[in-house]
Amino acid sequence: MAQQTQLVDGQNALDAQENALNEAEQMLAAKVIQYAKKTSGAAPGTTPNEAVLQDVPIGQQPPPLHLKAIDATSDPSLAAAHRAGLTLVFQGNAYVSGVEKLVLGFRQTT
Repeated sequence: MAQQTQLVDGQNALDAQENALNEAEQMLAAKVIQYAKKTSGAAPGTTPNEAVLQDVPIGQQPPPLHLKAIDATSDPSLAAAHRAGLTLVFQGNAYVSGVEKLVLGFRQTT
């Protein structure tokens, strides 16, 4: 399936980033499969995050994405264990309110 990228402002709070990703999934008929800070081509002093979206058939978008941010040095399994009923679909270091965090992406378990 085809993939595309979408930039998200890392100065935004986590809930605003979650909303932007969910909106992108609906508008682009795609699902986020990776999310992390943009490491190449970013202007100095900026904090962009980059989402990789994989196309899905129209009407078959997955359940809404839920993001959780923890310290970049934390063990992601600790946060994942506290998200009952959700499946971890990606993790990556990304900017949240301008600060680098480990961002975990979850979806409802089907």
